Amino acid sequence: MTHGLRRRLASSVIVAGLVCAVAPALSAPAFAAQPVAPRTATAAHAAAKNLLDTDAITRAIEVQYAEAHWNWTAWNDSTPVTFGSAQPNYQCAEFVARSLAAAGLIPGLAPDAPQNDYFNYTAPNGKVYDLLLISDLPQYNNLYAYLMDSGIGEDVGDQPSEAQPGDIVVTYLGPNGTPSHTGLVAQAPTATAEATVDAHNNARLDYGYSYYAPSHLVKLVPNALLEVWTWAALQEAEHPQQPAQPTQPSTGATPKQLFRAPVLGDPAGPQV
Repeated sequence: MTHGLRRRLASSVIVAGLVCAVAPALSAPAFAAQPVAPRTATAAHAAAKNLLDTDAITRAIEVQYAEAHWNWTAWNDSTPVTFGSAQPNYQCAEFVARSLAAAGLIPGLAPDAPQNDYFNYTAPNGKVYDLLLISDLPQYNNLYAYLMDSGIGEDVGDQPSEAQPGDIVVTYLGPNGTPSHTGLVAQAPTATAEATVDAHNNARLDYGYSYYAPSHLVKLVPNALLEVWTWAALQEAEHPQQPAQPTQPSTGATPKQLFRAPVLGDPAGPQV
């Protein structure tokens, strides 16, 4: 079976699932009150296309999550911090990753999953990602790597004029110009104002995009939700999960735990 055919089959399954998932969200009384009118094939096709164009909904859910959690102390602690305060237990990459998960863009991971599930996220392609990390550390597949591997993100470079709600901004102030910080675009630019960004550590709500320079914009690809679930279906077919093997209990820390034990988030670096 060719890759193209497998992709079409997977897309068909996911499209059907999305239709079933979206349907219950419709207002039942209002929907039932409408008379059922005959539809032409063209009208039915247009309705299906509008229903399955998930971009607006996906982006809205991301931003809604971000703006409800921008000042949380930790992922499971809603105690608010003041604007600009540090959040050492809920850092920037985790904040962006949880916003993506809330919109269904990280298969198998819920926005309220324990922090360790983000620290050791096994994706459908079999790779383990540290979604608490945006910095470049060769031992780990970071959040940026997940965005690229899953196909939901497109790095367009320094293009603030293209920013749309739900896109990701990555700051490059780490050693040798490497990534050091990330946030979620909350508002698109207008004729008179720049785009704004929500971020963690430090806590920011609708902060000016220019404060994240030098940066790259990682745009969500069109129909990112459909894209990631198609990718997940194909990857799981090609990389079936192996049953967990029993292991001997150990009192020692793994190399990863030794390396990252003091802080699960990013190494200390420029934060805005």
